[in-house]
Amino acid sequence: MEPESVVAGSAGVLPPSVVDTDGADEPRPATSDGLFIVGSVVKEVTSDEKTDGIRNHIASLLQVHNLVILMGAGASFHLGSPHIRNLKNQDILDLIADAGIEADESDGQLLQLLNPEERGDLEALLNNLQLAQSFGEKLSSGSVKLGHKDVPIAHIRDLRKHLNAALAFACQLPAPGTRTSSSYAIHKTFLSRLARARRENLPRPKIFTTNYDLVIEQALDELGYPYIDGFSGTVDRRLNMSVYGLDFHRVDSSSQAVVSRAENSFYLHKLHGSLNWRASELSQDSGSVESIEVTQVQSLASVSDGAVLIYPTSSKEGDTLSYPYTDLFRLLSTALQQPDTAVLTIGYGFWDAHINRILLGSLTMNPGMNLMIVDPGAVFGAKADLGRLDSSSRGVPVNGLGIALAAEQPVAEIAGIADSRIAVFTGPRATFKNFAELLPDQSIFSQQISPTALAQLIERLGQPAPITEGPADV
Repeated sequence: MEPESVVAGSAGVLPPSVVDTDGADEPRPATSDGLFIVGSVVKEVTSDEKTDGIRNHIASLLQVHNLVILMGAGASFHLGSPHIRNLKNQDILDLIADAGIEADESDGQLLQLLNPEERGDLEALLNNLQLAQSFGEKLSSGSVKLGHKDVPIAHIRDLRKHLNAALAFACQLPAPGTRTSSSYAIHKTFLSRLARARRENLPRPKIFTTNYDLVIEQALDELGYPYIDGFSGTVDRRLNMSVYGLDFHRVDSSSQAVVSRAENSFYLHKLHGSLNWRASELSQDSGSVESIEVTQVQSLASVSDGAVLIYPTSSKEGDTLSYPYTDLFRLLSTALQQPDTAVLTIGYGFWDAHINRILLGSLTMNPGMNLMIVDPGAVFGAKADLGRLDSSSRGVPVNGLGIALAAEQPVAEIAGIADSRIAVFTGPRATFKNFAELLPDQSIFSQQISPTALAQLIERLGQPAPITEGPADV
């Protein structure tokens, strides 16, 4: 549904402050670029000059006892994370080709059967391919009928495999060969400000992400921040959930007595797996019992070969009931049940029912939980014009602004819930990059050198002095 033209307030007329005038020199107010909504009511219309309300809200959330961050694909769009909805068939074929897989004419024909309107949802396509393959295999049939055409099961299986491989390849961010020194700058800004804004006596922030990419890990490594991701070991890294019970502390080098907690540390949970996870089956004792062991690999030469990933199909909810996902989702549920909890979602569109049940169920059961959603276009749509809204829109319910809510968007529905614990930041300003800049920057006051800069300084100072020829000047 296309958004309706923007009006302010319930009267359906533009406020005088934004109506064009004949006075050439008369200043116009700053154009609004976002809406901060609390409990279904507009709390602030943001612009370059007006962000105090949302900045204060963010600052207060960062000081809660238990801080949970949920990051989805939208947090990596600026690095080329693939959009998986409203795809033309050629877009899908291009994804396959980018992964180095040769698609033939029959692939295009099969996509046309599955996506005749050229508005493909990659999750729906993978789901339909999975169902068709399963149906044919259960009937011991060599083909299944799609529309009026019999399609070989082998062809369905191959296309499904190609799509999975293409999706995994597209999640190598930034794309191979395009990485620069500033690739992870936005994530580094977000993570460093997040870490510095928290008081030292508060528990570590817990980051949960549905993304397969390694962007968060890369950013933390460049910052020099330690983090716990559930793996133990150095050369041979193996998933061990008990590691999440550990923490980082500074100790006296001689007595080993704890001096203080190490600063700037995080817990990281990859809810849907990771490009560098691999699984192997281990036999126990006589070999009658087998278990899955997950390890980390250094090379992503073949990202889809044995990668431990939950692909976007209807079976992904069932996949979460197996190891290691069942343990990861248990940790998410436990984190959301703690008193004085704030959950900040960035780039997560609320399309995963298994996560929504945990999030919204915890909001029902835990009165001490606050939820803040950051999404630029999921409330009013990406094309909505918020530029004519001004301070007169404060206090107006989101459904009374005269802007059509985005049809069938979960975040739009959540934004309309009259619960003061639910805040939504939306509009062009609500991208991951812009939101990172809204976080309090404690380094402005502390002027502390970053661990990376300090390491570079030590390396420079450790170099031998250059040899000069001739006598020194007296």
